[in-house]
Amino acid sequence: MIAETIKETHFDVVIVGGRPAGASLAARLGQKGIKTLIVERATFPSGAAVSTPFIFGHTMALLDEIGANEDEYAETTPKMRRFVLEFKDYFRTFFPVGTAGGRDYMYTVNRVKFDSCLWNQLERFETVTAVPNFAVTGIIKNDQGRVSGITGRHPQQEEMTITADCVVGADGRYSTIAKEVGAEITEQRSDVDTDLFYAYWEGVADYDDQGDAVPHIHTSIDGFSYVFMPSADGQISVIAQGQSDLYQALDGSPQEVYIQLLQKQPHVWRRLKQAKQVTKLSGIRRIGNLFRQPAGPGWALTGDAYHQKDSLDAQGIYDALLMSKLLAEELTAWKQGSKDWETAMADYEARSYADLKPTFDGTMERVKREIYDIPPEFVAKNVLRWVLTSKRYQHGFSQMLIRQVDPTSLLAPPAMVKMLGAGIGTDIKRLFSSDENLNAMPAVETMPQ
Repeated sequence: MIAETIKETHFDVVIVGGRPAGASLAARLGQKGIKTLIVERATFPSGAAVSTPFIFGHTMALLDEIGANEDEYAETTPKMRRFVLEFKDYFRTFFPVGTAGGRDYMYTVNRVKFDSCLWNQLERFETVTAVPNFAVTGIIKNDQGRVSGITGRHPQQEEMTITADCVVGADGRYSTIAKEVGAEITEQRSDVDTDLFYAYWEGVADYDDQGDAVPHIHTSIDGFSYVFMPSADGQISVIAQGQSDLYQALDGSPQEVYIQLLQKQPHVWRRLKQAKQVTKLSGIRRIGNLFRQPAGPGWALTGDAYHQKDSLDAQGIYDALLMSKLLAEELTAWKQGSKDWETAMADYEARSYADLKPTFDGTMERVKREIYDIPPEFVAKNVLRWVLTSKRYQHGFSQMLIRQVDPTSLLAPPAMVKMLGAGIGTDIKRLFSSDENLNAMPAVETMPQ
């Protein structure tokens, strides 16, 4: 149930943070009848943390498991079945959206609607108490040093102490719970940090004459990348992302720099010349790429509180839902007595790391390749084109985004040899063929002007 105040003072599990990681965890615990309190400092509907997320079929399959209604969280949001990647003005290539969870489409969900949907559905669970507008001020520990509850306040109540058998931090990248328990960073990449800023626009020109909503990614090969993400109510989120040091070296306010970057790229600005920015700029400096210690005596972390990575491969919501699913399974085993706390949390760490680590490494390499590495013109125009326009790569990349393919296999030496060989072969055939149809195919597909 969703409550205005907290009337009880002890719960099996207290979850701090009511966004996707926390709300989905509460739903799963509610399905198992575990007495759960979830608190969130905001009220719903409300603006979310910095996020303009793509969600694919594999993410929607996890949402199905907790009973989230697609018609609600994706209301007025277009279904998208292809996306386009441009490399400067050298070439472009289209990718299909992989099929998972019975869907061959993706969304860019509006986080206000999405988060509200996940929060409101907690009303269905009798053993879940969901309280918004509650600020956690600290944790408490028992005589053995085990976390045993939280302290906090609600506008309608004085500061109170709530005890619990365990406390879960689902409170984001700047997690109060992670800080209070001293959760250490166990792994981190700081060599490919990026800054990201975005705003929503209306009146954005269509990408092409196909008439469908299409995510549009433009890599300018100068340390920056741009993304158009069609979202709810006819709005499009437009992202400018780049190497942190380069971004922060630019003169002007964040808004001024954002517009300057967009105007600098002809294939980006052509879509925005007649458009209007309709929201304030949002963003984040130096996106974190890390794992934290995920659990300890009486506490656990999920979502960004535990694991963070660059948004380039659009896996953030899926990762949050997956972590919470795995944590819910281990907490249920613990509460039902089939595992002790230490075993359950060790299994949570092992299972989640095994799922998250390959994508983390793959995303870091892609950020390096597409934002940090600035290849010579010949390499960009030819080698990258041969690879990225390969049907083998396109299929593999689409499958990777729905977690059906290990990212490390995409550019493994055997696969690279085949893709490069096919690309070189096609160019040679074009050069020497007398086939009029083959000669009519451009070596580099014409980019829209």
